[in-house]
Amino acid sequence: MTVCLFGSYTTAEGYPVNRVLRDGLRQAGVTVIECRAEVWGRFVHELFARATLGRLLKTAGRMLAGLISLSTKYARAPAHDWVLIGYPGYVDIILARWLIGRRRRIVLISFISLFDTAVSDRGEAKQGSLTARVLRWLDRTAFRAADIVLVDTDQHGDHYAELFDIDRQRFVRSFVGEDDGQFQVRPLPARIPDQPLRVLFFGTYVPLHGIDTIIDAAIELQDEEIDFTLIGSGGQLNELQNRAHRSRARICFISDWQSTAQLCEHISGAHVCLGVFGTTQKAARVIPYKVFDALAVGRPVITRDSPAIREMLTDGETALLCPAGDALALASAIRRLQADPALAARLSDSGHAVFVAQGSPAAIGRHLLAQLEDAA
Repeated sequence: MTVCLFGSYTTAEGYPVNRVLRDGLRQAGVTVIECRAEVWGRFVHELFARATLGRLLKTAGRMLAGLISLSTKYARAPAHDWVLIGYPGYVDIILARWLIGRRRRIVLISFISLFDTAVSDRGEAKQGSLTARVLRWLDRTAFRAADIVLVDTDQHGDHYAELFDIDRQRFVRSFVGEDDGQFQVRPLPARIPDQPLRVLFFGTYVPLHGIDTIIDAAIELQDEEIDFTLIGSGGQLNELQNRAHRSRARICFISDWQSTAQLCEHISGAHVCLGVFGTTQKAARVIPYKVFDALAVGRPVITRDSPAIREMLTDGETALLCPAGDALALASAIRRLQADPALAARLSDSGHAVFVAQGSPAAIGRHLLAQLEDAA
């Protein structure tokens, strides 16, 4: 089988989904040809979160040039069986469908809805506003143009099918995974008597992540030998830093950008990694990158319980799950790992085994290949 990976998809650090699918398909024996134009730059989400007229116009110009380039490149592409539209491909798929018609089938790597993220989850645009209507139209048009839409969880597949009134069978789960060439498994750090337990969180300060719950758990544990490191930036950073500084919580904040290599070092040095604890509806539908990152390196994970997380992890066996927004429950789970190093070691091993079986590029590539063969 030959697949054409098409679009202005990002290959930047922090967005491994396209690389994982490309490399996974190749490991599964698929020939992957690439037809790509650079448009988005280093930070895709930051572009939309901090959009200015000048930046948007500049990106629109790059998008127009990219679409022209893609049209030319695709005309010269070797024969192939499927077209795989890389993330973010909301505009690319419209071009691809226009170029291809119905001669070949198209898979869209989606994983997020622009409307759901900007309007429903982050509140960056109001329901019914022009921005919200445009984003909803773009999502629905992109999803309807694809023969298969890859979503990160079955929960998201259910949600998008209902939200955009699209046949549920069009949405196929493909875990986001992680690049195991970069995030390599490493031994769990030794627990030294009288040395603190090291707890790590990394991610943006948005409601989905529930960092306020982490801060409150750290405050609950401030008199115990437990150190927290929080890596990231975002709109809630100053507010939550101030809350932490009014207490004696043992928290180190790192807001500077960390490269993949630096992030791997932070994960390697941690005894425990935290997932998400937000109470938003979207938080219940995701398995975030940070969970795959920690499992890939072999670190015990504590994250919020949800139908989505239980598609991959089991409480007490491959991770510790606690109720969303419950700082006392999170503090209790951290204490549990502090008191029971053997449990931490078991979660490290079993969590990594789940990653290899379901979240590694090889596993994700095999799964997608099976889906394509079934749909052929």
